[in-house]
Amino acid sequence: MSVALEDHPEQRLMCVDSNGTETGKSVDRRSAHSSPGVKHLAIQVIVFDRKGRVILHERPARKVGGSVLDSPTTHVIAGETAEMAARRCLRNEYGIGDPRLTILGGFSYEKDYGDGSCENEYLLAAFTVYSGKVAGSAEAPRIIRIGEGEMARGLISNPGRYSAWIGGTYRIVSACRKGARAPSIGQDRIEGAK
Repeated sequence: MSVALEDHPEQRLMCVDSNGTETGKSVDRRSAHSSPGVKHLAIQVIVFDRKGRVILHERPARKVGGSVLDSPTTHVIAGETAEMAARRCLRNEYGIGDPRLTILGGFSYEKDYGDGSCENEYLLAAFTVYSGKVAGSAEAPRIIRIGEGEMARGLISNPGRYSAWIGGTYRIVSACRKGARAPSIGQDRIEGAK
C-alpha cells in the first residue's frame, strides 16, 4: 500500500457523483484514495501573474500523484464550500491571502497509480490573477513560472511532467480566459488509469 495514503488519512471528504453532485455522504481520505477509490470533490486553482505566466510548483513526492508540476489543488472537506477550500489551499501553499477567484465548471476523472493509491475525483476548475509575492511552503517547496504557450505545449508534448488532472483544469480555464465557453469535458479516464 502506498505511503501517500497516510497523508491526512482521517480527513472527511465530500462525496459526489460523476457529475459533481453532492451525495450527502463523506468518506475518509485514505478510503477515497485507495484503489478503486470513492468519487469526491476537489478544486484546483490556476494562478497567473500579471504577465500572464502560470505559477506552478513541484508536488511533494509524499503526496498521491507526487513529483510533478501542479497548481494549488485541494479536497473540499466535509462542511466546506469549494470557495473556502480554494482560499485555504492558496493561503497554505502559496501564501496568497484574499484573492479574487473565478470558479468555473469541472470534470470527473480517475487514475490508478498501480501501488494501491488512486485518484477518483470531480475536480472544479478555478483561476486567479495575482500580482504579489508567492511564498513557497512544505506543500509547494519550489515555485516556477511558465508562459501560457509553454504550458499548453508541455501538456501535449510532455504530459508526465504535470499532475494527471492539471490538463483538464487548464483547458477549462484557458477557454474562459480567451472568452470562449468552457469546454464540456465530462468523464475523463486519465492515461494509465484502470
